[in-house]
Amino acid sequence: MDLYLNPSKITEIIGVEEEIINRTLERRDVDIEPYLRVVSAAPEGPGDRPKPQIQLRIDGLALLIKKLTYNIPTDDIIENLSCQIFHITHLRETCEKLEEENRTLIAENEKLRESIETFQTEKENLSAEVDNLQSQLIVEQSKTWVARLLKRGD
Repeated sequence: MDLYLNPSKITEIIGVEEEIINRTLERRDVDIEPYLRVVSAAPEGPGDRPKPQIQLRIDGLALLIKKLTYNIPTDDIIENLSCQIFHITHLRETCEKLEEENRTLIAENEKLRESIETFQTEKENLSAEVDNLQSQLIVEQSKTWVARLLKRGD
């Protein structure tokens, strides 16, 4: 995760209009200033020059929310943050389930590999046995041929 958030990402997280966030960041409040940095944003059109963009370090987000609550209703922010927390919790639970399923599949895969190795060994043994039986059959057939040949010669 990136340690710095641009205003549009902050809007996504806390649910406050980007323009309000931009104005609050541009004021360069003494409390928030240590958490800010200015980077050049991508130009909007061909031939345009890059514009500076203020970004907020993620650990300054709480201070920004505190500053925003002076100007906007906090219930909107609280509702959005609770949705974010619910989403994060859901993602963690899903991740834990997937990790457990992955461990189960890995164990099952290992068992299947062992079965394959067992079957391959069994196949090799059976192939060797078939080869042995074929050679015995050839020997027996050749004995019969010799025996037939010798009977005619007597």
